[in-house]
Amino acid sequence: MSSMRRLLTEAWDRTVASDPGLHRAHQALSAGVVISTTIGVEYLYSRIIGAGSHATLIALLLGTVVAFTGWTALGEPRAWIKVRTAAFFPLAILAGMLPSAAVGGHTDATLVVLVALLFLSVFIRRFGAPFFFYGNLMWIGFVFAAFLKLTVSEIPSLIFAVAISSSWALLLSLTLLRIEPARVLGRVQRAFGARARAVARACADLLESAPGEERSLIRLRSRQLRLAETALVIDGWSATADALPRGWTAAALRRRTLEAHLVVDALAAAAVSLRAAGGQEAQIAARIARHLAWNEYAAARELAAEAGGSAPSTTGDRSDLLRHFADTAREFAAFAAWDRTPPQVADVPDFSPTAPLVFGALPGSSAVARGVSARGHWSRLRDLSQTSRQAVQVAVAGTLAVVLGRLLSPDHYYWAVAAALLAFAGTATSAESVTKAGNAVVGTLLGLSSGIGLAVLTGGRTSGVLIVIVLSLTFGLYLSQVSYAFTAFFTTTAVVQLYSLLHELSADLLLLRLAETALGAAIGIFVALLVLPTNTRDTVRAARGRYFEAVAGPLRTVAEGPRDGAAGDSAPDLDAQLRLLDLRTQQLALVATPLTSLLGLPVIRGNDPRRGRYRMALYTDLSLQIRMVAATVSHVAADGPRAELVRTAGILADAAEALGAAPPRPGELPGEADRLLDEAEDRLRSVPLPEPPGPAHEAVRALLGTEQLLGRIAGSPDAGVARTPGSPFRSAGGPVRTGPASRQDH
Repeated sequence: MSSMRRLLTEAWDRTVASDPGLHRAHQALSAGVVISTTIGVEYLYSRIIGAGSHATLIALLLGTVVAFTGWTALGEPRAWIKVRTAAFFPLAILAGMLPSAAVGGHTDATLVVLVALLFLSVFIRRFGAPFFFYGNLMWIGFVFAAFLKLTVSEIPSLIFAVAISSSWALLLSLTLLRIEPARVLGRVQRAFGARARAVARACADLLESAPGEERSLIRLRSRQLRLAETALVIDGWSATADALPRGWTAAALRRRTLEAHLVVDALAAAAVSLRAAGGQEAQIAARIARHLAWNEYAAARELAAEAGGSAPSTTGDRSDLLRHFADTAREFAAFAAWDRTPPQVADVPDFSPTAPLVFGALPGSSAVARGVSARGHWSRLRDLSQTSRQAVQVAVAGTLAVVLGRLLSPDHYYWAVAAALLAFAGTATSAESVTKAGNAVVGTLLGLSSGIGLAVLTGGRTSGVLIVIVLSLTFGLYLSQVSYAFTAFFTTTAVVQLYSLLHELSADLLLLRLAETALGAAIGIFVALLVLPTNTRDTVRAARGRYFEAVAGPLRTVAEGPRDGAAGDSAPDLDAQLRLLDLRTQQLALVATPLTSLLGLPVIRGNDPRRGRYRMALYTDLSLQIRMVAATVSHVAADGPRAELVRTAGILADAAEALGAAPPRPGELPGEADRLLDEAEDRLRSVPLPEPPGPAHEAVRALLGTEQLLGRIAGSPDAGVARTPGSPFRSAGGPVRTGPASRQDH
């Protein structure tokens, strides 16, 4: 394959892998179509009723904003839910417009109504995802009415324009832009393949890296974590009606995905072992991994066959490790075809996805922060639900933004209010709020510069301005999950174009926009840190406890074995528990992002991102070890050491539960967990292993790797212990270790 074709293949894989199922791309492009066509529909409506140019422009703007905001809420594939959701868009706008128009001109009354509306717009989020958008629409209705100084009698015509845009967006979502679950699931499966090849690419980088260089190890674990996220999305879509291929059940698809996942994990584990051993074998394995990453499966199989068939060399173990890597690479290439024959697995009539998707994506950090109490001197309010606490925060932030924002500009204070509210939109912890508010300021500053340049190019021409607005909103939506700075950049660019269209664009206005945004962001940060703050470390500790519960689940199932002696009867339960472990790992990584990112340095006192990334890599490594345990112990013959191995799995489950219930003190393991891990290690090192090496050896390696990782996590820098030299990772693909217990290092 030519170098150019390889580059194109890798570039396409990166694109597909960055957006599983092309969900963000579909949402953004569809939003562009909805916005642009809504402009045409609203313009036609205005011409039919004979509206003037000013009234036409207002209808266009309001209809476009409603269509853009509401479109994201229509990401549900079921038609009836779409209809029910869109039916309340006009009512939500009306709920914001009416009180704003009723108190127009009365400053004190406007402030009271605004604060009450802000509280309500957040409080109603507890009733489900659509209410997040209803709250936003209420705020939009209030701002439009305040900005235009509407009277109550002027509202009906605008509500009719909102009804038109809502109906049009709904019609498009049910017809031209409808979501077809089968196609989405197919795209997500292709994304799984692309992310599997990304793991192979990371394996090649690792094998070519210098000994002791750990960035490649951490990058490999990060790629494996993203692969697990894609498997969770597959799991979520498999529970959607009409998504599954013919002849498949959701349980069968979950099993096949797990089988492929295990092969990729095994490839990564073998790469780690080979890299530790060094030698020319690592370079041969790197070439095999490169072929896998470039989608050159025939070449990978050919090179793997040569490597796997080589005679033992003087390097001893390295030849065995290379053969193991080659065997795994051939399995990788076989799974790349995504076998169309469903595996034999017991049906699960009441199948439910591990992580129910929210508009086609995995739930955010709010799902993890539920139940975490606020910090500070708020004894009567700190145990309120998350939505109630955020409603209080938004009300306080909104009040301060109105009071202080009016000091800068009596007419544009809502910019400060909007910036303050953004700190609490889609965030769960104080660190997330601070980061989002900071991104809003940076994006606004850059967007103003971009908007001015584009305003000069468009020259105030309506067609040019509308094109820039549509493109800006489309790109802003597509990049919203990457960083809010992009959203703020493109949104500000669109706002500048809007003011050029209204002939209100000036340097003073743009500076005022930046000042109000900075003021609102500062208020949002102040409130997020001091008023009912949800601490990031508290949230991480809660996620860590759930993670250890999920670690114990598969180990406990392995220890208990098939129910009633029926072989394989517990397999569907085990599959679900393994997926739950992936979810808990993903959630832990999500809420720990401020602790692993450089952005957390100025936000979280005493944070060390390098240690955070190290700890997260350990958690990811433990998760894949648990999958290895589940896959290997069941293949050990009943007349072999299986009884001893399943008892050891039960002991490790007890140790995981002990770690989750009693986080370690700095420098030491919890007594019960320490005792259990010692017992498990003693048992594993005394297991009589048959010759030649077979399934029992693999099971012991997986269990021993699990025991060592539990000890490393408990004694990691998370507990204040200094790192030890050498690799922190335990490979399931290497030989069984002998000698002193691994936890002596800690």
